[in-house]
Amino acid sequence: MNSKKIKYDSATILGVDYGRANIGLALGRNGLVTPLEVISAKNTNNALIRINRVVIENKVELIILGLPLTMEGKDTAESIEIRRFAKILKTNTKRPVETQNEYGSSARAFEEALDLGISEKHRKTNDHLAAAYILRMYYDDKGIE
Repeated sequence: MNSKKIKYDSATILGVDYGRANIGLALGRNGLVTPLEVISAKNTNNALIRINRVVIENKVELIILGLPLTMEGKDTAESIEIRRFAKILKTNTKRPVETQNEYGSSARAFEEALDLGISEKHRKTNDHLAAAYILRMYYDDKGIE
């Protein structure tokens, strides 16, 4: 029996697309995903304060953090940095943090931005769409619709 699937089917989950410049956030519940916002990653403490506020305000029970692995599923320099951020995030929010291979999420977020008619200027900060896609991949992998 997969207790995590049962536990997190109806949980509010925060999807996070971490980058050096920006962090995209998305919320999910019952398999439905909504892009939320993009925050600056230039000051880690400020970013953690904002993420923690989102966690508390939305009663988030689990955080899914995108992890950029290679096509073969191997770590990259960026994924090692993100694993460090995951530990900080877990300590700061006091919530479980799981990683989700985000291979292809940025390209998919760009395609979605085009589909939504988002202007070229605003397409540069589509990290919240990437976070939503990462969360969608997590739901798909867990069989949650």
